[in-house]
Amino acid sequence: MARRTIPCLLSLLILFTAFLTTTHAQDCAPPSISANPRAYNIFSPEQEMVLGELTYERMSGELRFVRDPQIVAYIERIGERLTKYLPPTGLKFHFVIVDLSEANAFNVPGGYVFVSRKLIAFANSEDELAGVMAHELGHAVVHHVASNVSELFKKILNVSKVEDRKDITEKYNLLIERFRTKNVSRGVGESEQLDADRIGLYAMAAAGYDPNAFAMFFDRLVETKGKTGSWFTDIFGKARPDQKRLREMIKITEQLPSQCREHRQANASQDFLKWQADVVSYRETNRKEELPALIWKKELTPRLKSDISHFAFTSDGKYFLAQDDFAITVVRREPLEVAFQILAPDAREAAFTADGRFVVFSTENLRYEKWSIAEQKPVQVRELVVRRDCWEHGFSPDGSYLACLDYDLNLNVIETQTGKKVFEKKEFYRLSVFELLNWITAEVRDVDSDQKRFFNIEFSPESRFLAVARTSRFRYSLRFNGMVAVQSEDTLLALDLTNFKSAKTGDDLKKITRRAFIFLDENRILGMASEKIEDSGIFSFPDGKRLTKFSFGAEELQRTANPNYVIMRPLANAKMGLFDLSRNAIVSASDKVDAAIWGNVLVYESISGKVLISDARYDETQKILKTTPITTIDIPVASIGQLYAAELSSNFQWLAVSTKTRGAIWNLGSGERKLFVRGFRGALLADDGSGIGEFPKQEPLNHNLAFLNPLKNEAKSLREIPEKGANQYGSFLLIRRNPNVLTKDVPKDDKAAAGKSAIEPSLRENVRFELRSVVNDKLVWSRDFPKEAPRYFFDQFSGRLIMFWTLGSEVGKAKLIEDANLAARARDLQNVADDYLIEIVDAFAGKPVGTILLDTGRHSFYIRSAVSEANWLVLHDTQNRVLVFALKEGDLRHRFFGARAAINPARNQIVVENYPGELTFYDLATGESQARLNLAGAAAFVRFSLDGKKLFVLSGAQTAYAFDVEKLCANVSTPTK
Repeated sequence: MARRTIPCLLSLLILFTAFLTTTHAQDCAPPSISANPRAYNIFSPEQEMVLGELTYERMSGELRFVRDPQIVAYIERIGERLTKYLPPTGLKFHFVIVDLSEANAFNVPGGYVFVSRKLIAFANSEDELAGVMAHELGHAVVHHVASNVSELFKKILNVSKVEDRKDITEKYNLLIERFRTKNVSRGVGESEQLDADRIGLYAMAAAGYDPNAFAMFFDRLVETKGKTGSWFTDIFGKARPDQKRLREMIKITEQLPSQCREHRQANASQDFLKWQADVVSYRETNRKEELPALIWKKELTPRLKSDISHFAFTSDGKYFLAQDDFAITVVRREPLEVAFQILAPDAREAAFTADGRFVVFSTENLRYEKWSIAEQKPVQVRELVVRRDCWEHGFSPDGSYLACLDYDLNLNVIETQTGKKVFEKKEFYRLSVFELLNWITAEVRDVDSDQKRFFNIEFSPESRFLAVARTSRFRYSLRFNGMVAVQSEDTLLALDLTNFKSAKTGDDLKKITRRAFIFLDENRILGMASEKIEDSGIFSFPDGKRLTKFSFGAEELQRTANPNYVIMRPLANAKMGLFDLSRNAIVSASDKVDAAIWGNVLVYESISGKVLISDARYDETQKILKTTPITTIDIPVASIGQLYAAELSSNFQWLAVSTKTRGAIWNLGSGERKLFVRGFRGALLADDGSGIGEFPKQEPLNHNLAFLNPLKNEAKSLREIPEKGANQYGSFLLIRRNPNVLTKDVPKDDKAAAGKSAIEPSLRENVRFELRSVVNDKLVWSRDFPKEAPRYFFDQFSGRLIMFWTLGSEVGKAKLIEDANLAARARDLQNVADDYLIEIVDAFAGKPVGTILLDTGRHSFYIRSAVSEANWLVLHDTQNRVLVFALKEGDLRHRFFGARAAINPARNQIVVENYPGELTFYDLATGESQARLNLAGAAAFVRFSLDGKKLFVLSGAQTAYAFDVEKLCANVSTPTK
């Protein structure tokens, strides 16, 4: 089966001797395995386990592991049962459940076997899962991956020997950094897969599992439909590799000694199904905290709320839901109270079923959940598997069906309960080169994902009908002599889900469904005309007869629980509007992201973050929907999400935090929120709590810096700053502008200057960087970049600007010509054009403090973030590594696996979040770990005090911690001057 591993170089030919001999037939002993002499492996079992630990740490930044001890214990029991019957390997095996978007399992060196949650959901029995795990153990037994890594070490690093942990760690990181410097073939050979199958099938049979289960699982997963091919199809090339492999599996299974089959055990199916449900529905809750040297711990009160992006009512109006980036909150309307909350950080828009008894939602990874309102728990959770993955998809309102357009653009309808395909239309649509080019251009422009869809997928409210149509997006039209020669086709499928038969539709309906459309009920569609908005209206379904004619247009339509109203997004002057179908008019416009209406009850989010419940009635005189507030309700905060700004006063008494739309300042002595404002993008805090924040443009105010006073609960604008190219970083304002464009100081009557200022210059070339004090606007440093402007990071705590260019750029080449020492260092790095030249400027001193050359191994990795303090530059890269450089010496000193990192400004020390919520302190002089903290959840913000004696941590759950670093870490060296 497919494996995601460290890249493989060569297929290994493994010889299995005496596998089906009489001796084995008598006692079902494990096969004797001897590696082919050409198999190359430089790792001893102990060294391979070190390699495995490093790989696990590296993967932890990009994959989410299920760490619940009770859930993991079940899969470990299966693993222990299988490994009893494997030949000695010298490895200690580890079994890990990982949250992947595909049904997959793989192994990495050192005995680590990973099984995706989706694969567990796809398995029909413990026997099937055991077969998958046994196959991966088969790879581990003969050290396939360790052998592949050995080949990579040899070909890329010219390394043929490794020693202790430090040596392996160094070479492993070098492999990551130089992986793209040489073109090496990768892939898993058929012989490797078959060898793993042979070992795995023996092990699962000897352990008492049904070996036939693995073949059944494989057949279902790769959709071979029982076809195994034959010698004839092999010769003429008509048998797929998957079919050949299935045939070999069946043959091996049939030849297993009867003594192996006698070990067959009855595995409790109900235990497996219960555990499977626990795995599929698992959500990480608060982990056990380990907080040595804790000074204080404060819950921020009230916490900052995430923006609510979606509302919906039940058909009877008894409940409504409010959904933000992390949770779906179900609210009872009478009496008004929160019924329960579902943690769902990756959910698409949730909905109520038509009968109002369940909440349903799905994810991009084809995870589907159905929650009972009465029981306040999930009653159905499915992880659906589609062989070719879904390019675009949608779930029916009742959650019974998934409509999926796969990457071959076949339209599939899958029953969610069983995972069976109940309808398929091959090549539903063929995309032309022109359509794909239009799509790629939109990707480059970073067009909103909602506007990137090729197809509209809509279900009727009762889930009886499905309509799939080609959208108006990314279309093309070629004309010749004024006539249309070729253009994108209109395509519409109307499917009756009661019998899975397609219904005949008219051409008018094909045109209407190009743009956004919705089912009003089982028999009517509301759609918008593509050419004349006055031709929009309501049409019968599926024949497409016009019933009414409207004049309206929008990018998105949404049903409401009041049949008279439809939500439209966006309007010309508002984010959202309510369209009254009975009056053929927009009766309400708002800058809210979403709202929901049932009868005369309207719910939406207020500026404060509370949900406002209002009475909404049409005013015949003013021709608008007038609202009267009734009451409000607070929605529990699940997590803070992405921080747009965070700042801490030097005395650890005040904290400023902002999300996209909301910001606040808290007194950390009490944990109490003292100032609540709209979202800001940068902040500076004094020890008395007062501060300065950068606020984006919002009418009537332009982009500006504002004075924040939490003691008086006020925020006042200080001065405007440029709309483009101006950003606050703590004490400094960085302004990037074209030096040839005149500033706002030019007299208003200077028409020539006004015209020149109106030009929007690029900030990529001919750019001036200016660092100004946010307090008095005094210029502290500036530099012109007449050619390529640098990309940059700014460490607001240290006040260091970290700029970088590629060595192949004009700036990079010029720097090497100017500086002989730099040029010599570049030659040591082979002066690859894709490598980086990094320059660090101290804003407080107004001068450069160091230059680093970074060898990326032809972009084997990229930089995600950077901080700098004292003699250190710390980079976080795309391989989940924290790279530590010494500025004066210009060399790479340490590599740690992890993401978030903070440097101690008074000591040679760094803290790294290796795993979400797990922070490790390292001595930068030696690279050795000193102490560890475990929080209940991931960290959102980490900072040392200026004297280096304390550490502050803010968790995603908005809990603040302060730790005594001196007690936590003894014998830490002072920083290099």
